[in-house]
Amino acid sequence: MIFEVLAIVAIIAVRTLWIEVRPIPHDIEPAIMPGLKNIRKVLHRQTIVSGRAPYGIIWYAINLPIARAAKFNGRYWVLYLGLIDSIFLWLSWTMGWLGFLTYIFIGTFQLFRAPWNTSINWLILLTLVSPWFLIIAPIAKLPVGLPLHAFGDTERALFFKHNFIYYGLLGTLWLIVFFNLFLPSIRDESIFAQGFGWGFLLAYLFIRGGRNTPTHAS
Repeated sequence: MIFEVLAIVAIIAVRTLWIEVRPIPHDIEPAIMPGLKNIRKVLHRQTIVSGRAPYGIIWYAINLPIARAAKFNGRYWVLYLGLIDSIFLWLSWTMGWLGFLTYIFIGTFQLFRAPWNTSINWLILLTLVSPWFLIIAPIAKLPVGLPLHAFGDTERALFFKHNFIYYGLLGTLWLIVFFNLFLPSIRDESIFAQGFGWGFLLAYLFIRGGRNTPTHAS
């Protein structure tokens, strides 16, 4: 028990320091915060949803109170997400130490690079409480409850730059929780297999990115 508490406190401290000193993802201020501010206008068809924030009404219901508490300051919003995520770090312990480590990696990566996915992580992990969240989480990610044109924005968002990585990590967490619930005997094996696959993919992207970086004569 003491080890778990100390580990979670250390993770929160490191995450908070990182968010305080590092630039936040560039989409937060021009897309996510305006999207949260204008959700009522979107629902009343007085404006359109941003092409970079076409999430479901469940996503907005979770994130709007947090954004309001942060006074729609993007950095504070991310800080609050990180603090709330400590509860889910604790919950992830029920999947064993491999599940805990996996959630640390996925949760921290998403918090730093795509914090708009943090609340989707929460919904996926809540499957440990009720299996219905296996369905609720994808619904929250898709623009269910928003005007129909938002689905077209989702298609563009999926293939924008490296967004497939963020969607893939959500899918990975979903599968791990699914195995934990329905096939616990292969949960750890699935974590190892998916971890190997992600390691190979990220190494490939890193190498390819290095090759594509122009060199300059010194």
